[in-house]
Amino acid sequence: MMISESILQITAYLGAGIGVGVASVSAGIGEGYTAGNAAHSLMRQPKAHDTLINSMLVSQAVTETGAIFSLVVALLLIFGGFTDPAGGWFKAATLLAAGIAVGLGSLGPGFGSGYAGGQASKSLARMPKHSNEITGNMLIGQALAQTDAIFALVVSLLLLYSTPNQPENAALGTIILKSVAFIGAGLAVGLGTIGPGAGIGFVAGQANGMIGRFPKERSAIMRNMFLGAAVSESTAIYALVIAFLLIFAI
Repeated sequence: MMISESILQITAYLGAGIGVGVASVSAGIGEGYTAGNAAHSLMRQPKAHDTLINSMLVSQAVTETGAIFSLVVALLLIFGGFTDPAGGWFKAATLLAAGIAVGLGSLGPGFGSGYAGGQASKSLARMPKHSNEITGNMLIGQALAQTDAIFALVVSLLLLYSTPNQPENAALGTIILKSVAFIGAGLAVGLGTIGPGAGIGFVAGQANGMIGRFPKERSAIMRNMFLGAAVSESTAIYALVIAFLLIFAI
């Protein structure tokens, strides 16, 4: 059962649109949340202007990570030359799944990183002399949240470059089974990282808020943050494992 070049282009373009479109939702909201809290904090603590602006820009840059990953995958889908009909329906499924994976996989990290950045801005307004500690904790928390976007990127790249072409004499049932498995892999890592990414960002944001109130307890707060983030991350790892199995073991 062969496929035309036009259908491959359609699935590639659809995957590109889904990926960059969905990822931009959370990145934009997260960055706006950070900027809004920074603006509010500036009025509370005008003397901390430079510190707040620097922290806001750094936070927004990190929050943008998932959208950048999606942009890269979208450009690969558009200009990567994945239009060889030899790939068959397998390739069509992987092109769509790659966009779904990186798009949905950037939702949670975008929201989570934005929340962590906004709470850091509030803490900086309350305790500007501890800006290094607050900003450092913010970056650590955001890095943990963005791990899920990296999982999604890895799965997207595997779908693009590590999946087999459709055999020439493949049965219809085999084609459907394998194509659905590829799309399932994209959905698994995409949906499976929304909760952990947002949850870890919430943990980091609350930790930032408490460091601004109790800076002497920073070590205890960070230990709790790491523990909570590790447990939250476990479900994203489950999703990653299932995505690998759907790609390589079905």
